Amino acid sequence: MISLLASMSMQAQLMGSSGDFDMTKLMQSSAPGSADLLKAELLPSDNIVDADHYRIGPGDVLSIQTLSGNATEQFVSITPENSVLVPRIGELSLKNATLSQAKSMIIDMMKQRNPNATVTVMLRKCRSLYISIRGNVRYPGTYAVPASMRVSTVIRLANQPPKTPSQPNAGTSQALMESAKELTVIEARRSAMRGGTLTGNDELPSYVARNITVLHADGTSANADLERSLALSTIQDDPTLREGDQIFVPFDQGLNSAIAIAGAVIRPINIAFKKGDKASMLLKLAYGLTDDADPSNIQLKQGDMLKTLTLKEDGTFSEDPDLIPGAVIVVSKKEYSAKGAMSGVAEVTGSVQKPGAFTIVQGQTKLKDIIEQAGGFTDKAYLPLAYIVRKEQQQPASNEPRYRAIMGMQYTDLTAEDTTRYLMHTMFRQPTVACDIQKAYNGSEEDNVLLESGDIIVIPENPKRVYVYGQVNNPGYVTFEPGKSMQWYVDRAGGYASGAERN
Repeated sequence: MISLLASMSMQAQLMGSSGDFDMTKLMQSSAPGSADLLKAELLPSDNIVDADHYRIGPGDVLSIQTLSGNATEQFVSITPENSVLVPRIGELSLKNATLSQAKSMIIDMMKQRNPNATVTVMLRKCRSLYISIRGNVRYPGTYAVPASMRVSTVIRLANQPPKTPSQPNAGTSQALMESAKELTVIEARRSAMRGGTLTGNDELPSYVARNITVLHADGTSANADLERSLALSTIQDDPTLREGDQIFVPFDQGLNSAIAIAGAVIRPINIAFKKGDKASMLLKLAYGLTDDADPSNIQLKQGDMLKTLTLKEDGTFSEDPDLIPGAVIVVSKKEYSAKGAMSGVAEVTGSVQKPGAFTIVQGQTKLKDIIEQAGGFTDKAYLPLAYIVRKEQQQPASNEPRYRAIMGMQYTDLTAEDTTRYLMHTMFRQPTVACDIQKAYNGSEEDNVLLESGDIIVIPENPKRVYVYGQVNNPGYVTFEPGKSMQWYVDRAGGYASGAERN
């Protein structure tokens, strides 16, 4: 016994005087370098880690900070067995534990040894893991991604075209990139036939975005609803990933039950219906109301029921009913006074005393009224050439002359010559008001037209010239001379040319 005690005393002297310090020193010498655990390069994080939903796994690096006497911080890595070696205490299993649960378990374990210690545990580095994605994505396959990545980000990665070898997609090998390049054209052609969205766009059809399946390695599964996640910021609808997860992105069914919101909202939408949808979700997906919306006049129509929804000051509904397939929410606009609603602006340019823009009342202000506001005509005004330009109330695409021409001819049996002339007339058609301004000032009420907001009244100067063209020897402009006949101007243009029909 004396020999044994002497041996233990000698070992204690070699390792130090404090048992606690010796154990810490021993564990630090056997543990991997703390700095090395943080050196590995990671992909950018797509969102902040939520401790209640992030599941701890092999390769995660935790930081344990103890404030008792001297402040110390130690890095520990989760083992392949999903355990952690807590300094100076021992092994702790973290199987199926979330980050929040892992923190509590480590802190409780350390406080059992030293109840007065202040312990902080945090995630310092996320592990990388393999997941597979298939279905309605452009580049299905297996990807290596950070465990903090959400389902929506993986789908975007799987729809991105392959990058250069120096900047590959997450987990994309050189062989996979080469094969993806060859399949790009083939996949683009297939997409039209199988109803997919293999365009690489972030936007997914609502049925696809709301029915993504995540199959876990333990046999359980979860549904990712990216529309609901966007509207309500719910993490469970766009979850983080686990080892061996398989993501399946469905194809658009085409004929689905839908719900919609329209009217005075920033983003009118029509999305696929899912059980549990509420009116508040639709309002958030519409990005809220426009400035001219009437919050007191929001109607919900579903089935045979018509219900008025009341919007509170905080932007939520006082009653938030469940929706059924086919439900529609219509947000009405505010009703302004008739005078304010019908006011507008028209512009007068050219030979008037005071050119510029003037207010009008639509349905009341006429051509002569606005000319009076502009101070009347100048001495140089020439009414036979005056005209009114009116903005056409059409969509931008349909404003293009060829578009209008083709739309107009789709059901006709015109000949090639007729079609050509029709296209010419359509292409050079002017958006002018059918009126004679000279007749309007000679007493014709028919030509004293009502103006609309955006009208431009053009009063040109007298050009003091006559244009002679056709079968004459010198076609062109001839200076105007009062009282001269048509023949006089023909003579000034060189007279009739050969082949002219003089009658």
